[in-house]
Amino acid sequence: SPHHWTAHSVTFWASIALTISTVTFLWISACVDPGILPAVASPLKPPVPQDAPMGGPLGYRYCATCNIFRPPRSKHCNSCNVCVSKFDHHCPWVGNCIGERNHRFFFLFLLSIASLTIIITASCLQILLRAYADSALIPGLGPVLSDDSMTNSTGAVHAVTHTSFHSHVSVLERLWYACLSMPLVVLTGAFTLVCAWSLTSLTCFHALIISLSQTTNERVRGVYFGTANAADEGCCHNWGLALCSRRVESRLPPDFSQLVVCDNSTDETIWNSQDIMHATATTAPASSPSSVSRTNSASGFAPV
Repeated sequence: SPHHWTAHSVTFWASIALTISTVTFLWISACVDPGILPAVASPLKPPVPQDAPMGGPLGYRYCATCNIFRPPRSKHCNSCNVCVSKFDHHCPWVGNCIGERNHRFFFLFLLSIASLTIIITASCLQILLRAYADSALIPGLGPVLSDDSMTNSTGAVHAVTHTSFHSHVSVLERLWYACLSMPLVVLTGAFTLVCAWSLTSLTCFHALIISLSQTTNERVRGVYFGTANAADEGCCHNWGLALCSRRVESRLPPDFSQLVVCDNSTDETIWNSQDIMHATATTAPASSPSSVSRTNSASGFAPV
């Protein structure tokens, strides 16, 4: 029966494995730090990097939003409002930026879901072909006739032409019957066919930029048009770096409340979680800012 395509163990277990890998790599790509460059909350502009190219697509550039000089190949993401190292693009489907630390997981996600949609499309096509073959046994939808022979007589020519016409109609009728008998399979196959086409194209594009050691942002902007890419170390080595190299450590602090940057010109009132809990649990005089420690650190940092 065309319904029991899952009887094929290879197709069934491949679909299960690809579904699990798709969901896994999707969540990893969404939850992993893409390579965020922490912003500096200070009224003072950071020092200019020494002995480093400034400006242009391959130099350090100052980000007024994050108050940092971001390194080459980095970019400020307007959706996440952060600077990302080796910025590739912001993916709305993943809900995260794709950068230095999660690009390999994003590529494996694309590879998994593209393979899954291809398997589903092929399975739907196989079901429809089996339903088409089974329709030959249904009364009124007999086997397709063919013009096996042709003679020189006029009557024979007309007979073959008549037979060919009814053969063509019979094929359409059987195909139409197969589609009407399984509308869900037809809709699923058409949807996954479109998805497979777009996802396979996107997977091939990312395979191309990995081979060239580029990012989507650099490729779209034409950064290396007429300029040698210093990061390109050959196709095989580029793939090894992209998939097998050790990921760089996250630059984000483990606890964002550890340091508070203060203005040295005036006293600053620093509230931490214990002070807030104490202030809400006591009377009004105890919750005034005078009960909270003040700092005027010469270094500009006050521990919380």
